[in-house]
Amino acid sequence: MTNTPNSPLDRHESRLRWMDSIVAALFLLLLWWLVAEILYDRAGNLSQRVELRQQAWLQQASRAVDARLEALQREMQLFGQVSPGLAQQAASLYPLENGQLWLLEHEQLSQLQGPQQALPVRARDNMQQLLAQHPVHGKMLLLPASTADTPDRLQVSMAVCEDDSQPCERVITGFVSLTALLDPELLLPRPHFALLDAQGNQLAARHDSNDNGSSLLRTHSSSSTLSTVPLQLAVQFNPRDDLRPFMLFALFLVTGAALLSLLLLLLIVRVNRKLGRAMRHNREVTQATYLLTLTNNSLRERLQVLVDEQRDQQTLIDTVQVGVLMLDAEQQTLLTANEAALRMLGFNRQALFRQLPEQLFADPAQYTLLQTQLKEQQLVSEREVELVTRNGERLWTVLSMRPLLFRERRAIVLSFVDITERLLHAQRLEQEKQTTERTLAQLQSTQHELYQRATRDDLTGIANRRHFLSNAGKALEQARREQQPFAVAVLDVDRFKSINDHYGHAVGDSVLRQSASRITELLPEVALFGRLGGEEFAIALPGFTQLEAHALLDQLRDQLAAQPLQVDEHLLLVTFSAGVAERQLSGDLLSGLLKEADHAMYRAKRSGRNRVESARGTS
Repeated sequence: MTNTPNSPLDRHESRLRWMDSIVAALFLLLLWWLVAEILYDRAGNLSQRVELRQQAWLQQASRAVDARLEALQREMQLFGQVSPGLAQQAASLYPLENGQLWLLEHEQLSQLQGPQQALPVRARDNMQQLLAQHPVHGKMLLLPASTADTPDRLQVSMAVCEDDSQPCERVITGFVSLTALLDPELLLPRPHFALLDAQGNQLAARHDSNDNGSSLLRTHSSSSTLSTVPLQLAVQFNPRDDLRPFMLFALFLVTGAALLSLLLLLLIVRVNRKLGRAMRHNREVTQATYLLTLTNNSLRERLQVLVDEQRDQQTLIDTVQVGVLMLDAEQQTLLTANEAALRMLGFNRQALFRQLPEQLFADPAQYTLLQTQLKEQQLVSEREVELVTRNGERLWTVLSMRPLLFRERRAIVLSFVDITERLLHAQRLEQEKQTTERTLAQLQSTQHELYQRATRDDLTGIANRRHFLSNAGKALEQARREQQPFAVAVLDVDRFKSINDHYGHAVGDSVLRQSASRITELLPEVALFGRLGGEEFAIALPGFTQLEAHALLDQLRDQLAAQPLQVDEHLLLVTFSAGVAERQLSGDLLSGLLKEADHAMYRAKRSGRNRVESARGTS
């Protein structure tokens, strides 16, 4: 029998593979656990050495800072005395920056020592705040005064009182760097050190400029409280130099462990490969033995099953309502066909078998093309193809072709569906669609023409009276809701009756058309322009105040009057008079605004024409 996955041989092989994997995994786990423990122990020893050096550095640095601050405190107290003495003259004020010392007394600032230099405003504010807090006489105070160049700069201040019973009114100050308070040999290890207040806030700090923060090992900072001032000195070493031997040791250790792991994996792979070859050989022998045990009876049973399957396939094909033709792929002959194919093509079975496949196509070249695409493994599915029936009629079909094995030979199955009626129906629908689209286009054109006639003035092409009043009313309502300015203007062509009487109504109509066109070109986009009747026009200006609308109408009037109109052989100079009204001055009703603008327009007429007047007498 065959080797099933649950056979004893497979179970034995699986157990051997699992044992190899478990042993290898345990060995690798133990190996890398030892590597991690050794590296962790080495790293802990390195951190302890660095922290011990930090403590030793901190003790020396604290003593140096305390010593320098105590000496500086004594010398600053000498300078705080009202009358100078010999001790004051002998004081060096080390390590004050440039030996400069300033005195603030009764809000008067003076420099006691060092090259003359102005004291920064921030430092002077610190001195005044110190006096306002009633400081203790002779107590030293350190404040941050860092800059971009000196991040460890400090301001040293001390209050000097003449009498302990009276408030201090004198304070002296100077600047010192935290680096200057340390001995030079303490700076050689390039530590990170800082001065902190009681809350842990950093007053001054100095970092190694070459340290980019990429060290693999970091230590915790150490701090010590100074005795001179209530501040703490903190330091943190970068174990960069100590890290190099640690990294070499770690590299050597990890490389050795990796090589051992690789050798173990290679050994496991080799053992599994030999085991697999042995198992495969055993499996092949078992399968060959099983094949030799097949009898002729089993072969005959299989052949009978194949015959039954072929008969069932033909029965299934005949029950399908889609036309099916089975072709020999090599000899290009018909192998079988179902009843639906015979009915649609009009052949009986014997007559159809005498036909070549390309004779069934209206265009034989199309069959050759489909054959080529099928050989190139292209998808031939749902192609619209025209076939020919026995009576010579054309049959439109949707055709698909697929390669398959049929009765132990390479074959091609060709399936098709009659879509002749569908195509005729689609053509009728397309004609009806085109007719409907033409009707809709005519209707839209008619609707557009009716809309133009309903909203546009027949003579000038701008908005007629009704359309202008509707749009202007909507714009006024929006301006009223948004509390925005809104202005209207009424304008009338000057001496238009004289033009009609002298040149005729045709010239007058041309004057109105050209004037309206030129005004439309000059108006801003937000403006609404319409003809109220005769030679009278109106303009709505959302967002315009009365003064802005007045200026705009003046500009329109100047440009219209600057260029005469050419009407036939006549050159006419046309002007207009206009009145302007604004919503916030003349009310929120459109009729009221037009009335106010109309009154202002008539004032412009009476004042000599070719001018613009604003409502309520504002011009």
